[in-house]
Amino acid sequence: MYYKEDWPAAKSRLEAFWAGEETDRALVGILAPRKTSKMKRFPHLTHGPWLGGLEKFSEKDREGIRRWWTDPEQNYSRMKLWFENTFFGGEAAPATYINWGASAGCAFWGAEPDFNTNTVWFPRVIEDWSAWEWHFDPDRNAYWQMILEIMKVFIERNNESYLLGVPEIGNAADNLSLLRGIGDLATDTLLYPEALHEAVDVMSGVWVETHEVIHSMCVEQNQGGGVLAWLNLWAPGKHDQVANDFSTMISTEVFREFFFPELVKMGGWLDYTTYHLDGQQCIMMHADALLELEVIDCIQFTPGAGAPPTSFEEYIPIFRKIQQAGKRLYLLAEPEEIEFLLEHLSSKGLFLNTYANSEQEALDLIRLVEKRSVVRSS
Repeated sequence: MYYKEDWPAAKSRLEAFWAGEETDRALVGILAPRKTSKMKRFPHLTHGPWLGGLEKFSEKDREGIRRWWTDPEQNYSRMKLWFENTFFGGEAAPATYINWGASAGCAFWGAEPDFNTNTVWFPRVIEDWSAWEWHFDPDRNAYWQMILEIMKVFIERNNESYLLGVPEIGNAADNLSLLRGIGDLATDTLLYPEALHEAVDVMSGVWVETHEVIHSMCVEQNQGGGVLAWLNLWAPGKHDQVANDFSTMISTEVFREFFFPELVKMGGWLDYTTYHLDGQQCIMMHADALLELEVIDCIQFTPGAGAPPTSFEEYIPIFRKIQQAGKRLYLLAEPEEIEFLLEHLSSKGLFLNTYANSEQEALDLIRLVEKRSVVRSS
């Protein structure tokens, strides 16, 4: 693979990781500036692709900002620049996707995206459940068609250089927290349970439908597998994340009743399912319940802004419980946390995502992982 010469070795480790087999070390994905790069280090190296260039726009230039987000040529040029200047160390797959934030699927339901110089936002559109009708026409939805046009350019120009992920369509709960409003969505679990059950069923069905289209488009590009692009995580089959950040607002019982069916539907379609567990509150409240779901193969943890880091000692028993349940564990960590995590966790089924300031630093980190990796008994 053009942007990762050691891809065959990385792919082999990833196949063993998903098969539940032991590997010679914990898996690690390290992004760093290429030694040939003459550009300043990209920000947010662990969360590509790079979203640079927005700073040149005035907020008044609405059309210029919109084109930046939606024009296929601009998306491709930006993505290529990121690839050419980024080193993908360890098992980090060189992968890209259309980054319209975590809830692009809101545009399927009548919410006009607010493309701005920081992110993409979606307005509230569901005011009254009794007057609301669910309708998504993929042939006529302008934003779905934009997504397909950008994906076509990514595919046509690939030439076995990189992998392609699905845009973050978003789960029903988190999309509804925008379309309905987070406060009303919470009270809907009490006041409008039937409307909420229907919403989750319809939206998760469209999630599967749109993922099927893009998976079919990209399966050859992805060597028969699927990639969770923002985490540079490849699997040898249909693979993506499921999530529910809204779950911080509700009890585990309510989570089970209203939103577990969505996770089961999505995970049932996927061959490999990674659950995105976001923040201290989510992991403390819901980790045990999530382990009950057989469709979840891997749990990925993000500490969240202002929360204790991944190496926080109170997380370790939960991480161990995840490993003991036979789930893979994917952790975002700072470079200085790597050794601590390897001392306390089994290297089997463990993937550590971090960054480095140079290729040499990345290679040194990989050697540290090789030294410190131990398969620990449950």
